Amino acid sequence: LGYDQFIQKWWKVYESTLLTEISDDISGNIVLEVACGTGLVALKVAEKTTRVYGVDLSAPMISEAKKKMEDKRISNVEFAVADAYNLPFDNGIFDTVICNNALHNMMYPKKALAEIKRVLRQGGLFIATIVGIGEKRKYKMLFTVFKPFIKLPVFHKLNLDETANMIRESGFSIVEKEIMKNPQDKMPLLYVLAELKE
Repeated sequence: LGYDQFIQKWWKVYESTLLTEISDDISGNIVLEVACGTGLVALKVAEKTTRVYGVDLSAPMISEAKKKMEDKRISNVEFAVADAYNLPFDNGIFDTVICNNALHNMMYPKKALAEIKRVLRQGGLFIATIVGIGEKRKYKMLFTVFKPFIKLPVFHKLNLDETANMIRESGFSIVEKEIMKNPQDKMPLLYVLAELKE
């Protein structure tokens, strides 16, 4: 697939900061990652919680995640193919939901956020990261140059405030928001931690 290699090439911040920050910010025993890709985040988070579910629309990504899980002998994660717009879970069952590096790739991110809100318990946490293409003009220009090489579609070029506002408008309270960038990274990641207030 080459997805992990792509991430490692573009974002050193994953290894240096992001995975640890997500892992430190999760709360509770049952965690869901929406659009989990090859399981990079879900398998890291598994060290810190009881049960992790990872869903993605791409069957090859889920196969890769399952293979990784077996290789690492991790037993508290379950991966499945599922649609972010129609999550196969009951209401209010997750303590934390993560959507890493994906909302900007979705044509209807608010539809996914409504589903995330539905499956998250009251007082639960939502962690989102997206690529900060909208943060500066130079990132938008850079994106135009590299667009032919990017396999996933990008529908939204947001900055940090726009990302936080979209999450707030979907019914969450913003706890924290920050721009993450390793000096070697060409483009930042935007990180938002939110809570579903009772």
